[in-house]
This record gives sequence, C-alpha cells and structure tokens, in this order.
Amino acid sequence: MAVIKAVSSKAGIGQAIDYVTKEEKTEEKLVSGLHCEAETAKEEMQATKELWEKTGGRTYKHFVQSYHKDEKITPEQAHRNALQLAENTPAWKGFEVLVATHKDKDHIHTHFIVNSVNFEDGHKLQWSSADLRELKERCNAQSQEQGLHVPEKGKTFEGAEREETVAWSKDTYQLLKQAEQGKVKSYVQDIALAVLDCKEIATSRETFIRLMNERGYGVDWQD
Repeated sequence: MAVIKAVSSKAGIGQAIDYVTKEEKTEEKLVSGLHCEAETAKEEMQATKELWEKTGGRTYKHFVQSYHKDEKITPEQAHRNALQLAENTPAWKGFEVLVATHKDKDHIHTHFIVNSVNFEDGHKLQWSSADLRELKERCNAQSQEQGLHVPEKGKTFEGAEREETVAWSKDTYQLLKQAEQGKVKSYVQDIALAVLDCKEIATSRETFIRLMNERGYGVDWQD
C-alpha cells in the first residue's frame, strides 16, 4: 500500500536535499534526478532560480511516497515507481525534481524535492489540491497494476476498520465532525490523520517521531 503526502517544512532547499540524500539512508542507484543530475541537483536548482531572478519565497515543494512495512516491494521497484510518477506529473513539467528512495528497516519510502522555479520559462510552481488528488489517484492505479494493496478510506492495511479519532472536548468534537463533512478545514483533523498514518507504519518511537517530522509536525514523546 503506497500513500502520497505533501510535506510542510521550514528547511531551506539545500537542507532538504542534504537530508533526503544522506548516505546511510540511500544508495547511489536509488537517488535520481528528473531534468537534473542527482549529484548536482542542489546547484542546478539554485542556478535555475538565479537565472530567472526568483530566489525568494517558497524555494521547493516536498512530497513523500511511502509503502506499508508489510508490503511486498523492493527498494528498486519503489524507486522506479516514484520516477514514473514524477515523469508523468503534468504540474512538474519543466521543473527539476530530485527523487531519493530510503531503505529504512521499518518501511520503504521515496522523497520528491521539486524546484519552485521552472527551468524552461521561469514560472513558479503552481500546486493545488486537485494536483495532489490526481497524483494520489495515479499512485493508487500504479499499485493496482502491480498487485499491491490500494489504500481504502477508513481501513487499515489488513482491511480492518480504522479506529476513529477521539476528541476530549465538545468543541473539538464538533470541529472534527464539520471537517469530516467538508464544512471547515481543521488542523486538528490534519494532525489526527497524520498520527494515525504514522502509527500504522512505525514500529518504534524513533520512527514515529521521524515520520511525523517529515510531515511537518514536532513530537514531544514523554513516558
């Protein structure tokens, strides 16, 4: 089962690239560049920004495609799948993309670092919820074609009903119900869903904290 998430991060593009290409997490063959060389992606992306004089504002978009720890897939296959998605994402046409697959023991996942400036004409990356939905749909279709699990809303990897989010106050509960119905956008619901996703994948405290960090959330875990 593969899921695609957009990651919110305050790190600069150089820091993000350094993180996803750490030697202990990847091998050379599992780091690839789309419209750039993997080894010089940082420099090429920066050069594109300077060429079009667009070095300010948001410098990149970060996405993660992750597989459940029990999914029967190799790191190499996961990397090929990620490259295929990147190559066929319309909104990324003309943008440099770094693709790095991590072979962590708990689960296999791939990072996409997408430059915010188009190297062909200099326009800034436009990314909408519809673009993310289309990317997720292609990810699901890819899994289905390969005989892998396809995520179902409200269900775990094994197909069991997923536990509901519990609210400890009336106001929070009402806010979550409104968010479920699409009436409001709730950061509480976003955090709750992130916790459920990470809890399903992680097999240790350290992995859970790291997965939450990758989604842009800090964790203070105290026994």
